[in-house]
Amino acid sequence: MSSTDIWICILAMAVVTYIPRVLPPLVLAGRKLPAALEDWLSFVPTSVFGALVFAEIFTGPEHTLNFSLQNVSLWASVLTVIVAAKTKSLAWSIVTGLVSYWALSHFMAF
Repeated sequence: MSSTDIWICILAMAVVTYIPRVLPPLVLAGRKLPAALEDWLSFVPTSVFGALVFAEIFTGPEHTLNFSLQNVSLWASVLTVIVAAKTKSLAWSIVTGLVSYWALSHFMAF
């Protein structure tokens, strides 16, 4: 593959990924969406985040479900949820998640 082919491929990928980001705001600019659609769309970020987090917490190295007591991600997420509920602070939640995952993965002796 020549360098010209690579640049054409990169440019084509940039255009293809740019279109879905720009087209909806251009098409919907100045239009009022129905209330039911706005309500439904408000759940999309939470749903996507939940799906990503669930996959990371409950899958093991073999990409199978892992609900065992040795699941470090599960324990770290439990600690993080507790801190998030008590403090309502994003910063403390992030710090708790990182520190608890690190500590549990290094010191958990099962």
